[in-house]
Amino acid sequence: MRTLNTTTLDNMESFIIDYQKRKGKSPSFREVMKALNMSSLNLVRTYILALENSGRIERTRLGNIDMLPKLKPSGVAITPIVGSIACGQPVDAVEQIEESVTLPRAIFGGGDLFILHTHGDSMIDIGIKHGDLVVIRKQNTAENGDIIVAMMNGETTLKRFYKRDGKVVLHPENKEMKDIIVKDCEIQGVLVSCIHIYN
Repeated sequence: MRTLNTTTLDNMESFIIDYQKRKGKSPSFREVMKALNMSSLNLVRTYILALENSGRIERTRLGNIDMLPKLKPSGVAITPIVGSIACGQPVDAVEQIEESVTLPRAIFGGGDLFILHTHGDSMIDIGIKHGDLVVIRKQNTAENGDIIVAMMNGETTLKRFYKRDGKVVLHPENKEMKDIIVKDCEIQGVLVSCIHIYN
């Protein structure tokens, strides 16, 4: 039987807890593998089972990592619709609460949520269309690959975020459009979900 590295076990538990606190959901096995630079999903599964057997984490009936009881989102979130976001070139940021809606935490997760109308077609390749509603978790940090609300010089846009060579790359999910490359930007939130509006 494989002897497991106790440091790796500790690091995995810490990563899972930190991920749940930041994102309001559990990481996938693949995200754990990438974060801890592990060699295979089978190895990740072995360590996950060890953590479960020692009572440090739990798994769902489907075998995924379960949320820690104290971090499980419960109930609903009263979520404001606060204006529009450009899915194209940045537009002036105007935050105005139009109305508030109730979202189930079990689906949309924890954290401070808000909703924006989308304008433009820079994210259509991942299914975010003009007129949709995007649910955003308010936070000022992001990881490479996250879709963020970015503010630059008082203007906002919805793009995929990358940090490369000391610069910020805001990547449109539209093969007809080019990246926006800036020295820095203010991260206002990270995409949680997209609600399609069918006209």
